[in-house]
Amino acid sequence: GAYDLEEGAIGGSLSTFLHELLPQRRWPIVHDRAHRCGFLHRLDVPSSGLILAAKTYEAFYDLQFHLQVGTVPREYIVMVRGWWPPARTEVDAPLRCPEGLPTEAARRGGRPSLTRVKLLVHGRRAGEAFSLLAIQIATGRRHQIRVHMAHPGHPVVTDGKYSTEATLCTDSQWCVSNFLHRYRLAFPTQQRGREGFHNVTC
Repeated sequence: GAYDLEEGAIGGSLSTFLHELLPQRRWPIVHDRAHRCGFLHRLDVPSSGLILAAKTYEAFYDLQFHLQVGTVPREYIVMVRGWWPPARTEVDAPLRCPEGLPTEAARRGGRPSLTRVKLLVHGRRAGEAFSLLAIQIATGRRHQIRVHMAHPGHPVVTDGKYSTEATLCTDSQWCVSNFLHRYRLAFPTQQRGREGFHNVTC
């Protein structure tokens, strides 16, 4: 489902779902807007996939730390336009995120941003070329994958923000939403005093 805190807005389906599932008396963070209702990160509304949310304040700050130091892998399946070069395994382009404006690749004034890419398959539809990619982000900037794909000329299929209107119109005829799915999350856990790693796929 789409993350209802996308671009800082609070309210919508996911937080409402958690409110109904987890009563405030036992799980107060889920009802605490100052702590983003327990959500650790965002997922762009046109996209799909896994979301990580904490049920306690302790877990929230622990997971927040691991996100900041890069020990919470997030992996995606993405379809882009054109034939992605098999030898290109990463996009390392600083991103600038102006308030209220689309994110943009910027040589100056941008924050370091790294996206790792693995080509899965090339394909064609109605004479047009497409590439299916497995992607892992090393940083978590706003719209990072979508901008890093569009920057070298391979916008995500049905991306209404970072592709042309004509491209969006063509894509929408066969793909109703942004073809970007977060299929795997992994995060550190502690059970009975032992440290481990919990993998979730979808």
